[in-house]
Amino acid sequence: MNKQVVFRVDASVEMGLGHLTRCLTLADALAADGARSCFLMRSHAAGLAHLVESHGHAVRLLSDPLARPAGADDGGGPYAHWLPTHWQQDADQTRGALDAIGAAEWLIVDHYALDARWEQVCRRDGMRILAVDDLADRDHDCELLLDQNLVQGMETRYGGRVPAACVQLLGPGYALLRPEFAAQRALLTRRSGEINRILICFGGSDPSNETAKALEAVASLAHPSLAVDAVIGLSNPHVDSVAQLCHGLSGAELHRGANNIAELMRRADLSIGAGGVMSWERCCVGLPVIAVDIASNQVGALEALAAERAAVYLGAANDVSRAALADSIRALLDDAARTKALGEAALALVDGRGADRVVACMRTTPG
Repeated sequence: MNKQVVFRVDASVEMGLGHLTRCLTLADALAADGARSCFLMRSHAAGLAHLVESHGHAVRLLSDPLARPAGADDGGGPYAHWLPTHWQQDADQTRGALDAIGAAEWLIVDHYALDARWEQVCRRDGMRILAVDDLADRDHDCELLLDQNLVQGMETRYGGRVPAACVQLLGPGYALLRPEFAAQRALLTRRSGEINRILICFGGSDPSNETAKALEAVASLAHPSLAVDAVIGLSNPHVDSVAQLCHGLSGAELHRGANNIAELMRRADLSIGAGGVMSWERCCVGLPVIAVDIASNQVGALEALAAERAAVYLGAANDVSRAALADSIRALLDDAARTKALGEAALALVDGRGADRVVACMRTTPG
C-alpha cells in the first residue's frame, strides 16, 4: 500500500486519548505497509500534534471558531458538543484539507460526533472510508467499519446502519494495540493468581480522579507487601494529589506519561482501571482487572467482559465507593484461583495482532 491515508480524529480531557491512540497504532501499521498518513484534528488538540509527528505522521489543524455557533448541536446526537462547530462546517473544512493534501486512498474517521452525513460530504472519487466506532448509535457511509469491542449482539448491532456492501470488522480480534503488547505477551510467564503488584491506570486524563480513589482503597487494606504502580497521563489535572498519595503509600510508584505501559501490565498481577482501549491492552497480557466505567460508552464492553468472566466490573465510577473497591481487591487477594481464571479468560480474547488484520482488510477492500 504505497498511498496516502487521512485520519480525522480529536482528543481532549473529556474525550480522552483513546481515539487518537488507536488511530496512531493503525497509522504506524499502515506505515510499515508503505502508506503515508496525515492527521486532521481540531485546533483545540494542537498540543498533541507533537505526539503524532513523533510517530512520523503529518498533522493539519482545522481552525476552531471563536465562539461555538448557535444550533451546532442540532441533529448531531449526544456527542455533538465534542465539536466546537457544526458537523457541516467540519466536513467543509475536511474537504478543503483533503484538496490541499492531494489524492488519498483512505479517509479514516474516529469521532463520535461525525456520522454518515459527514462521510457523504467528504466523499470523493477513488477514496474509500473506514469508520471506527464503538457505539452503533448512528449511520455510517463507509466501505469498512471497525468496532473492536466485545458487546452482546455484536454481529447484528450495525444492521441497517451501514451500506449492504460494507465490510464489518467486529470484536477484540481487531483491537488496535501497539506492537509492544504482542511483544510483552510473548514474554509472559503463567500467572499463578497470587497478587503482589497492582497496576492502577484510568487513562490519559482521569478528570474525576479515580486514580486517587483506587490508591486510597489499596492504602485502606494495610497490606504493606503490595507493590503499586500508579500510571497517569501528562494531561492529568490531579497530579499533585496523586503524587502525595503515592508518597504516603509504602511500595507505591507514580509513573507520569509512562511509555512502558505494556511492560507494567505484564509485570502486574492485578489492575484497577476503566474501560476503553485499556480493556484490550490488559486482555492481551492476561492481566486481571477490577473495572469501573468512567463513560457510558464503556458499559457494554465491560458488561461483556464480566459475562466472559474476564473482568470484575463494579459499575459506574461515580457509584463505586473507596470501600467497595477495597472489598473487591481484598476478595481477589484471598482467592488466587479466581484471579488466575480472570487472567486466563482475558488472555484468550486478544492476541495483539488486530492492527495487522485491519491493514490486510484495507489492502483487499474494493473501492
